[in-house]
Amino acid sequence: MSYPLYHTDALVLGSAPASEGSRTISFFTRELGFLTASAQSVREERSKLRYGLQDFSHSEIALVRGKEFWRITHVSLFENIFQELKGDRKAARMIGRIFSLLKRLLAGEEKNEPLFVAVLEGLHYVAQVKDTHLVDGVEIVLVLRVLYLLGYLAPRGEFDPFLSHSDLWNDSLISNALLFRTIAISEINNSLRETQL
Repeated sequence: MSYPLYHTDALVLGSAPASEGSRTISFFTRELGFLTASAQSVREERSKLRYGLQDFSHSEIALVRGKEFWRITHVSLFENIFQELKGDRKAARMIGRIFSLLKRLLAGEEKNEPLFVAVLEGLHYVAQVKDTHLVDGVEIVLVLRVLYLLGYLAPRGEFDPFLSHSDLWNDSLISNALLFRTIAISEINNSLRETQL
């Protein structure tokens, strides 16, 4: 019996060791939403999959759905986001928090391409930020967009510029977000409490 092969862009949110050199990988995918999949023998040096499945990678993956779980058959690495940051610890920690938030909030295999694009564009933007002061603003905007696009944040006048164009990233937008930092953090914390996740 053959199973259909699925191809999709994916962000590697994290992974955990499994049996005999394998790993279970958590993905946020463009086409299939959040899913976990098994990567056989990926911890072995000879594995062709390993580089595209490192935590915080952006890759194209091919996978099949078995009776009980997804299995990864092929990976093409686009970029490793941590390597793109070139040692910027503040930005790297921020991305770690964003990926943890996604793992916490994403609810199964439900496609959300606007959210995928918003996160990916935000990651590309933060990799180019020269002023580390702006990293805090990037995190505020990205978390607001994640919550909004998942339905956990109601529209609010002050936040319209940050939510209405979720593919827009520039220094002016981020600087404006920092002006609303206190109210944004309060709203974010309230929304996260209400998710009960």
